[in-house]
Amino acid sequence: MNILITPPRNRQALAAFLEEMNTDQTKHVGYCGNVKEEIYDTISTDFSDLDVDQSFAVAYQHDRIVGAIGLDIDEEDLSAEVWGPFISDVADQSSVAEELWRKVLEFSGLQLSNFYFFLSKENRFGQQFALAHGGVENGHHSILLAKKSDKRDVDGSGIQLYMPKDYQDFKELHEREFPSTYFNAEQIINRLSDTHKLFIARTSDGKMQGYVYVEAQPTHHEGSIEYIAISNDFRKQGLGTKLLTFAMQELFQHDTIEEISLCVESANEQALKLYQAAGFEVLHELISYKINRFSGVVLR
Repeated sequence: MNILITPPRNRQALAAFLEEMNTDQTKHVGYCGNVKEEIYDTISTDFSDLDVDQSFAVAYQHDRIVGAIGLDIDEEDLSAEVWGPFISDVADQSSVAEELWRKVLEFSGLQLSNFYFFLSKENRFGQQFALAHGGVENGHHSILLAKKSDKRDVDGSGIQLYMPKDYQDFKELHEREFPSTYFNAEQIINRLSDTHKLFIARTSDGKMQGYVYVEAQPTHHEGSIEYIAISNDFRKQGLGTKLLTFAMQELFQHDTIEEISLCVESANEQALKLYQAAGFEVLHELISYKINRFSGVVLR
């Protein structure tokens, strides 16, 4: 096949290849963006705890990129979110994917414990790859998108920006609603900034009602609603709609943000109806897989 696998030679070229692959539903990976400028920025500044050369394996055929796998590594808990496998029109896709996998594990130099895949339901090749390496399916998710439209009046009463005194109530609610999620309470607090904001809803006498956590990316013209949760005692009172519309207003106040995304479990029909009523439409349907390296599975 005359294919050479190395760390990325040119990040711009890699970003362009990933854009081409990820805009195809049959190759789509939820972790990776769809716009090369955004992808380039991510792999250059915010990808993995290791250097990109230790986190990506790229397949070249006559100096043309034909495949890639990236590992967004969390060095503390020895886990990684898998970008790929992305394989173009080479003859033996499975062999290239296997060699990319072997190489990227070698490049990292770490004994990683857990690997997470987030694949479009049309990405059969990626699903077969994850399953062949001991992946266990652990959820179906819908990615929804809302575009900027005419601003509506939003009731922000009782909703305040997070303060340190809110931590314990927030932590308890977040851990109860999202016990096995990608950001725990402490990680969310550590991410807070001018563009990453956590809003807390309380009653007039101080009882915790719910929260919403948003991340704005003005340079990429988009924002995301990462988490929204309501305490049991305050459900079915319209608070979910109130927090959602407040979050949308907060993100759309950035002039450059044109769209907002969020992720929800596909089986959560009540949440889907809430988001669709607010103007969100389903963009991708994804399946998540987890590989535990020490569950008796041999990573080939």
